[in-house]
Amino acid sequence: MTPTADDARRVNEKIADDLQRDIKAGKPRPGEKMPAVRAIAERFDVAPGTATKALQLLVQRGVVRPDSTRGYFVCAEPQGQAANEPSPEFTAIMQEIGAIRDHLARLDDRLRQVEQTRESD
Repeated sequence: MTPTADDARRVNEKIADDLQRDIKAGKPRPGEKMPAVRAIAERFDVAPGTATKALQLLVQRGVVRPDSTRGYFVCAEPQGQAANEPSPEFTAIMQEIGAIRDHLARLDDRLRQVEQTRESD
């Protein structure tokens, strides 16, 4: 049976998940260098390209950051921000959405008033 793109994606995600668990366990710690691509490839018995794709998934997740000349490093958690605390950007967006909802509710009320006025005329 020939592996499909979905199979390869699952392998990348599994490796990324395993590496992320290692990071949560403190090996490596924030600021430290991730193992080399070749070491990851050997550990999981995959091609170096597959290991690189797993690392790129971790970059997308915000777990590691690439350094073009030195490899990948574990991201430090933002100072003063708990893991489950929303980011300031998220909070600002949610406040804006709340304001938009309030505005739409007022417009909906005005539209009902206009419709009632037209019906009574």
